[in-house]
Amino acid sequence: MLSDKKLKGAALVMALFTTAIIASVSAGLFSLVSVNLENSKSSLSKQQAVITTLSLESFTKKYLSTKENRNNIVLASNNFSQESPINLPLDRGNLEANISDMGQCFNLNSLISVSASGNETANKENLEFLKNLMRSFFIEEQKIEEISSALIDWLDKDFFPDSYLGAEDDFYQNEKPSRLTSNQLFFDITELRDVKGMTEEVFQKLKPYICVLNNVDIKINVNSLNPFYPNILVALSSNSLSDLEARNILNNRPLGGYASVSDFLNQQEIKNSFSSKFSKKNLILETKYFILNTNIRIDEKDFHFKSHILMQNDSPKVVRRKIGEYL
Repeated sequence: MLSDKKLKGAALVMALFTTAIIASVSAGLFSLVSVNLENSKSSLSKQQAVITTLSLESFTKKYLSTKENRNNIVLASNNFSQESPINLPLDRGNLEANISDMGQCFNLNSLISVSASGNETANKENLEFLKNLMRSFFIEEQKIEEISSALIDWLDKDFFPDSYLGAEDDFYQNEKPSRLTSNQLFFDITELRDVKGMTEEVFQKLKPYICVLNNVDIKINVNSLNPFYPNILVALSSNSLSDLEARNILNNRPLGGYASVSDFLNQQEIKNSFSSKFSKKNLILETKYFILNTNIRIDEKDFHFKSHILMQNDSPKVVRRKIGEYL
């Protein structure tokens, strides 16, 4: 028989072993409970952020329902800042928001024209404007043609390259990471990074000037254009205006904006430089598309929302929402 000391030693080892198991299980359970509590807290914070954003959307739609307020956003956009700031304290955090006037950017989805029967074709006038925008940054012509052709293939529904520089699934499947063409309208400007020929350098140059709207229209508000971002005006002139000339024109705009598109077009510098159909038929004075950018911090967690608001029959309507910021 085993001695009493050996039995006591074995019992002590078993007790320590049992204690270790219980401690390990308890630690695991505590960690699991902590994770669940943190997830619940995060979920509640997100719910509050969403509710707050929806409330702010209602306020924004009410604000945008009058033409005078919409014009105030436009005039605020052309003054050194493209945004109308909103800053509100919350019980457990803070809310920062701004309303962006989308009458001063090029809608990538306008590169495609959709007929009444649903057929899609490249909009050559809009494509030429985008090429001029890229030329205003002195991007190589070969690169411009490659990106332009690939963009049409990315948007259209067919599976055949638009030109010898275009790209469909066969090209992208051999890329790293492997992917497929979207064959539909852009949802986010960051998708542009996936298009053949696009580099990060070119993307960053275009980023302040491009947008993705919930339609294939392109209308540029001459009262929205910002002197700090003159390349839209340079592209409208088919690159006959220099950056400096475009800035001077925008800086010398009437304080309350142009009263009519004709007033803008009748300026001598504009008369001498605006010749394309695009530059004349796509100019407006009243923006119909806005984006409410909302940044909310609750319980040390950050939430970002973009609410696309379109004026339909003089009534603002939220047509799209996006969670997250552009990178």
